[in-house]
Amino acid sequence: MYDAVSSMRAPRRRDVEAAVERLRHLHDGEAAMLAAVAIGQTACAPLAALLREREPSGIFQPRCLAAQALGLLHADALLIDFLRHPRFPDSPIELAGEEAAVNAAARALGRHRPAAALDLLTEIGRARPHLDGVIEALAGYARAGTIPALVAALAEDASRAAAQRGLRAIGKPAQRPLLAIARDGEPDTETHRRQRRAALDVLLDIGVPPHSGPALEALIRDAGPSIAAVACGVALRFGPAALATEAGERLASLDRHAQFGLAIEIAGIRRRIVRAGP
Repeated sequence: MYDAVSSMRAPRRRDVEAAVERLRHLHDGEAAMLAAVAIGQTACAPLAALLREREPSGIFQPRCLAAQALGLLHADALLIDFLRHPRFPDSPIELAGEEAAVNAAARALGRHRPAAALDLLTEIGRARPHLDGVIEALAGYARAGTIPALVAALAEDASRAAAQRGLRAIGKPAQRPLLAIARDGEPDTETHRRQRRAALDVLLDIGVPPHSGPALEALIRDAGPSIAAVACGVALRFGPAALATEAGERLASLDRHAQFGLAIEIAGIRRRIVRAGP
């Protein structure tokens, strides 16, 4: 009986080893990942081992496929354990691979958003807001505790759109932090200006906190045309009635002198105000 059981288990172990090894062959891709998932929970430990492997060459695809497979197998504890001990090496090549693996693990957790992962993802997101997979996962939770990480991610090209989705989903609790970053003119860099504009773009959808008239008045007079344009849209939709005339005139003035890109932005702002209605 023992020999019979052993003979049944041996092919299973060989199947697992072969499936995980296939993930290292870049040409197999998703087919290899699905084969590993088809094996079931037996594949979780070797998949986690692959995910944790250090890869100085920066080739990250096998590790990302391992993370995706673990997510499909609902191996949340293994993914969380990996994210608790990430390595962020000095080598730019190895660092890129590590960040890709972290993003993949975060996205895998983001598919079903386990509560146990939220604090850890928030910690990583605040420290490394450029990690788009982490920010995408956080955005899916739509929790107020993620606001600082999502606001920081507005400065990052890779993660900005996901951060905006998350902040829109959070809604009212995000208003004050977004208005605060929109008003903050320091440092006056292109990255920070993009963050400010992105914050205002969210406020154009979710509104502003009470008594925001003075802040909006300053913003519609901002020296940055794109920032001022979105601020005018926010003021026209949500600001006090006393500010509507100035906001409308400022937006019209910006439109008259706008180059093509800004003119397109202003047209989009006007359409959003009209669609929103009274």
